[in-house]
Amino acid sequence: MAVRHILLDMDGVISDFMGAILELHGQAHLVENWPEGEANYAGVLGLTKDEFWKPVDSIGGRFWKEFPPYPWLNDLLTLIKQTAPFTISTSPSRSAACASAKVEWLRQHFDEPLFMDFMIGTQKYLLAKPDVVLIDDQHKNVDRFREHGGQAILFPQAWNANYAISDRVGYVKSELERLQNTP
Repeated sequence: MAVRHILLDMDGVISDFMGAILELHGQAHLVENWPEGEANYAGVLGLTKDEFWKPVDSIGGRFWKEFPPYPWLNDLLTLIKQTAPFTISTSPSRSAACASAKVEWLRQHFDEPLFMDFMIGTQKYLLAKPDVVLIDDQHKNVDRFREHGGQAILFPQAWNANYAISDRVGYVKSELERLQNTP
């Protein structure tokens, strides 16, 4: 099957949401000590969802605009561009300022003042097609995308089942090659 298009998740794949949120909560030490495979961020911090999001909401768009890209951003983008056209597919937070701040982040880190190749929404599965691949760090997004007929790669992170994979870009490359060679 040829890969016609790639949907690339933003937070947790190309931008360091986890590092930023842990720092905001005064728990930066957990970046290196995250419980393997644990996706309940608020629970790990001993917080309710409202308590977890409250400091983010109080900062507004600045939170989303200022956190760093992961060091593998350029290598991952090079690999993806060699494979197929791509679109950033990212979920918004509860804050209305999140969406515009994410657009600013993308334009800054993609060095394109008018970068427009993104979609913001929580229902990524609506974009699922057999020749479209989602690269995402969240099991629920990957599972729903596959259930709706798309292909998906679970991007290795400490909070998912691929936590033991350290060569993230190498893993994505091998998975894209596997998908390209699947009839």
